[in-house]
Amino acid sequence: MAYDYMRVDDRRDPRWGLPGDVRDNWNNPSLPSLFADVMTPGLTEEEVEMGRAMFEGAFESMTAGMEMPPELEAAGEWAEYWAPGCVEEPDAPELRLLVRLPKGGDGSKRPCIMYFYATGIGGKPEYFGMDMAQYSADLGAVVIAPQYRPHPNTKQPGQLNDLHAAYQWAVDHADELNIDPDCIVLSGYSIGGMMALGLAFRLQRYGITPRGLSVIAPPTDDTASGPSSRISYASENLGCEEREITWHSFFGSANVAMPALSPEIVPGHCTVADLKGFPPVYMHTFESDPNRDEDVEFCNKLYEAKVFCGLKVWPGTNHVTMYTGPMFPLKERFFGEIIEDLRTLITKDCRRPWAV
Repeated sequence: MAYDYMRVDDRRDPRWGLPGDVRDNWNNPSLPSLFADVMTPGLTEEEVEMGRAMFEGAFESMTAGMEMPPELEAAGEWAEYWAPGCVEEPDAPELRLLVRLPKGGDGSKRPCIMYFYATGIGGKPEYFGMDMAQYSADLGAVVIAPQYRPHPNTKQPGQLNDLHAAYQWAVDHADELNIDPDCIVLSGYSIGGMMALGLAFRLQRYGITPRGLSVIAPPTDDTASGPSSRISYASENLGCEEREITWHSFFGSANVAMPALSPEIVPGHCTVADLKGFPPVYMHTFESDPNRDEDVEFCNKLYEAKVFCGLKVWPGTNHVTMYTGPMFPLKERFFGEIIEDLRTLITKDCRRPWAV
């Protein structure tokens, strides 16, 4: 795969953003601007670790001033667990899980949200603790976030195996956690969303259909065939350059854009037939996002396969509009809609086995 960088669609100008707060936040320095420091092919192990330290330092700085409101903190409690490695990788190491347990309730089985965080090159679930706590409090759900192995040190399907191990652990410990094993929703943003889709394909092989998926701007196709795949931000955002580097780092350069990669690894490689019986999907993506066209195409396949699917493209936004900078009205509305998507999936069984 190679992008024609002479034909990039330059979206640096804030006028691409929705007038108001979005434009003010349009070029806010974001974590993707550090991707090349960790993922450029050919880096030594020492250089990778130095880059990852920079990345995680930036994340720590971003979250340092974010204090959880006392009422939200009091609505649940944190727990740490360790899960055995995936059955498909006998030598896989144990997997760390951060779990948010809601307080209160009537004692009935709770829904579970598997939360797969973004980036993939480093980090830990604690960086996304605010989201986890909010989901748990608003929905009365147990939220489980696996700390999967980072790339480029570990290539796919290593990370997918970690997510698979986390799902199996949740099912095996359903009674201990007081969760309904038939009400597990997979969720994730960016690469986390891509892996949520991949896990759904993996579980399909085992005859398992999760309750549903809530995914946000996932990269789903490594062939870069749509016009949105040429969007660039000159490294202050997720643009086509950073996205290409990500594919090479995640899969290994020899595997990028190879049709042999299964939908478990690259969801967009699926056929409509592969999607028969797929779990319900809510997908949100953004107008000025390199992933936009492939996300729309993936949902079109879902529609053709007669799978329950809700798709929203947010106009005047880019890949990180909702995940950088201060809170503003559009961002509040966005996260409110995510909560309502999750609420629908856990309160209504939208699976369609009769359409297979």
